[in-house]
Amino acid sequence: MEIVLLEKLTDPAKQEAIRQLLILADQEFVPPISARTSSTQMNLAPGGTGSVDAYYETIRDLPVVLALENDRVVGFMHFRFDHTCDHISYLPNAYACTSSVHPDGRGHGLMTKFYTAIIEAYPERMVCTRTWHTNLGHLHILRKLGFTETCCLENDRGEGIHTVYYALPPRV
Repeated sequence: MEIVLLEKLTDPAKQEAIRQLLILADQEFVPPISARTSSTQMNLAPGGTGSVDAYYETIRDLPVVLALENDRVVGFMHFRFDHTCDHISYLPNAYACTSSVHPDGRGHGLMTKFYTAIIEAYPERMVCTRTWHTNLGHLHILRKLGFTETCCLENDRGEGIHTVYYALPPRV
């Protein structure tokens, strides 16, 4: 498996492969990708268009880490530079905003490799992300890599579903 970090993905076939991964994993996200309009929206209560396309358009041109197997996209992590909001204020940063791995590629440490690629490529940046509090696999990876929880927004994604923000300080 090859891990590749690109500041911009221009290959239409790989872009479409990422869109297909979003469709495949749509309902695994809380709320689903199809219920969102962007990777930075603050209102995460269920709603949306029923399609991943609006969301995908907001991440398509962002930097990305790809997992490739024989040039086939098995997984990805899009990130953006210097994202700020009420819960992320440290600059410079790299904000990991969307990631997914095809079911066939899971269990091979790809999420850890995605984060590691960003951490190693940008040691001067804080790496941050957000997820939901019951996304236990993702939380395990973040803690294993040394991320710490910086904020918890209770019931942010619906009743009993909290948004948690995590950050890893710069390494230089």
